[in-house]
Amino acid sequence: MEKLNKIKEFFKNNFKIIIPLSLILVIFIAFSIYYKISILDNYIEYKDIKVYQYFYSQKYDYTAKIGFNRKKEIVELSTKDYDIEYDSTPIYYQNKNKVILPSNMSIIMPTLNCSEYLSPKYSLITKKKNTYTLKTTKYENKLGHYFFYDGQNLYFFIDAVKLKINNQEINLSPMSYVYTNPHDKDITFYDKETDTTRIIEANNNTSTTVSNDYYTINISVDQIDFYGQNVLLTSKINKLNTIDKKEKS
Repeated sequence: MEKLNKIKEFFKNNFKIIIPLSLILVIFIAFSIYYKISILDNYIEYKDIKVYQYFYSQKYDYTAKIGFNRKKEIVELSTKDYDIEYDSTPIYYQNKNKVILPSNMSIIMPTLNCSEYLSPKYSLITKKKNTYTLKTTKYENKLGHYFFYDGQNLYFFIDAVKLKINNQEINLSPMSYVYTNPHDKDITFYDKETDTTRIIEANNNTSTTVSNDYYTINISVDQIDFYGQNVLLTSKINKLNTIDKKEKS
């Protein structure tokens, strides 16, 4: 009891000094937390990485300057060799099973009731053995039998698929994509395994589809066959919940 009274007496006699010191301590702690968070958010490490892209039938090998934050998420992307205006055309690492999706994409999950989420730009897809992983801001996880769609014309597939065009069937390997030209009937597709691309003019009398054991997509009208029902894919993909919300749903 005597010790407690001494403590009270000490604070009573020194409160004019203790209060300012306490405020200084609180401000110092708050500034330290802000500084650490600010450094974490603003930190960018740049790496020069050899990549390639196809534009129509032409392949471009170049060095990309890629900025990573402390979580190894891609936050910036530019090129040292060409003046490229990035769209949804996938960027492939040279000699590695990695792909950057340079624009916002919808990720469609046919095995999960055709759920759709937004995969933000600079999403990185990595293949290790037979496992695919998606890494983007606030999210990193394995991928199921999903595919990606830019809301307009480009589809990217992590599974092997069969492209049916003009009653002709073309097998595409995993990490390939298909592009439908909005200005004419041309269908452009890229096959990752053979590193080849082709352009075919689609017949108006037949639908162009992409399919495997998990889904069938009519890319002529951007619809997916979901247990016999045609579900129109979302074109306004920026209104979708981001993929990190999937973990919370």
